[in-house]
Amino acid sequence: MKILSLIFGILGVVLYLLCFQLKHAKSIIACRVLSSLFYVLQYLLLFAFVGAAMDAAALVTSYIAYRRDTAFVKRHKIPILILTNAAIVTVGILLYTSPISLLAVAGVLFESASNWMKKEKTIRLVSLPAVPCWLIYNLAAGAYGAAIGSFLALLSLISAMIRYSVAEKAEKQKAAPPTTTEV
Repeated sequence: MKILSLIFGILGVVLYLLCFQLKHAKSIIACRVLSSLFYVLQYLLLFAFVGAAMDAAALVTSYIAYRRDTAFVKRHKIPILILTNAAIVTVGILLYTSPISLLAVAGVLFESASNWMKKEKTIRLVSLPAVPCWLIYNLAAGAYGAAIGSFLALLSLISAMIRYSVAEKAEKQKAAPPTTTEV
């Protein structure tokens, strides 16, 4: 069971790391859906039910956010946001085991919020606080593959933020008209 949970954790990690390197918001969110699925399986095998429930919630919220362009989601966006966040908090309270378990709840709330952002830069910025929350939870739950992944995700997220920021600045400089000084 431990080896299988480690395999699922590593698959979740790989996908989670990949998602921050992707350029388009829809791709980032789709990758998160798959990553959450593997994390759910990992936590179930470790009997870490708070983590499993929170990643199941992350999977659902990511899937809904992925489908945000559908008529139903567009029409009911605010109630969906309220309902999903209330469900995350409620499940987190019902499964509460220690203050550490609240970190998984906070991590999912940050990830859920980031899924609704339209700009990739904002997705990465809002996702940033989720990573340390999950890192600490994973260490406490014994999900060491996911903990390593959380650490790597932090590095991946920061490197993507820097890389895209540098690329954005370079693009702006290319687009700006050359300045000349007359003597």
